Amino acid sequence: MVCSPCLRRSAVLAAAAPALARFASRPQLLLSVLALPSERLLRAARVEDPPGVLRRLQLPVLTDRVPTALCRHDPGYPRALRELPSAPSVLYATCTPGRLRELLSPAAPTVAIVGSRGLTPYAEDITRTLSGDLARAGVTVVSSVNEGPDGIAHEAALDGSGRTIAVMACSPDLSHLTRQDDLHQRILADGTAISEFPPGFFEHQRWCFSASRRIIAALADVIVIVEAGGFSSAVLTTHFATELGRDIAIVPGRVTEPGGDTMLWLLQDGAHPVASAQDVLEVIHGAGARGPALHDPTPHELADDPTMSGPVLHDPALHAPAFHDPALHGVAA
Repeated sequence: MVCSPCLRRSAVLAAAAPALARFASRPQLLLSVLALPSERLLRAARVEDPPGVLRRLQLPVLTDRVPTALCRHDPGYPRALRELPSAPSVLYATCTPGRLRELLSPAAPTVAIVGSRGLTPYAEDITRTLSGDLARAGVTVVSSVNEGPDGIAHEAALDGSGRTIAVMACSPDLSHLTRQDDLHQRILADGTAISEFPPGFFEHQRWCFSASRRIIAALADVIVIVEAGGFSSAVLTTHFATELGRDIAIVPGRVTEPGGDTMLWLLQDGAHPVASAQDVLEVIHGAGARGPALHDPTPHELADDPTMSGPVLHDPALHAPAFHDPALHGVAA
């Protein structure tokens, strides 16, 4: 169920989208603006005639492709999202309400797999293995549909008949990335796509992508980073996740690779090194945890598998002005 005030707030967000572009390079300030009451948000974004905008609002309408919406007052609204000061007023989904509650059930652990788009063959291989094994162990995989680890994680989870949730930066039934259309359609068919943006919303705004990363960070029990070059969306997701107290896991790689220094800083700051689904499960549940698909191999399985011949944050980028903007306190006041 969705109450009228929450639908109005969702409509405000869509109406203010072009003006909110001014915060695209200042993600922490953006989240503070998103936490403001509607009229103050419009004023902070310098939208002309905020009272008039509020009077002319048209409430979002669900469609056959986006049949589900949960507002913050719905008992089924994810508890994890309530931890966000800028929690979405409405969460839209392409699946049924029952399926959404199943996918977001606190009983099933959720892992986000993120990273830079330009992957090495090593990173691509380990992303596929990690995501597939986690999916078979009953873990829900959540990420964007970006090229790189995010999209590969969805593919591997779906290939393993697992549970997957795509967080979109537009209406959940749409995608800005035409090269990922086939993957998006697979997710709509076998998993779900969610968004805080209402049906039909298709603004191509950088801030929308930044805002979606906080949803990924909030929904995940653990964020696994597979290569993160420079100040990437993976680093941004990590920052949001750290603020929420989520566990951060790093797939170790070469420090000489792009972003290798960032990965090293995160490990030195307490992130967990992981190289397998078993490692990730132990981050979630504690040492010795084991999912249903991660049993010890039988002698027969070992004989059939020729590869089984042996035993099987203080990142400087996060202290940039984008995260410590003096204007932040003026807007939020």
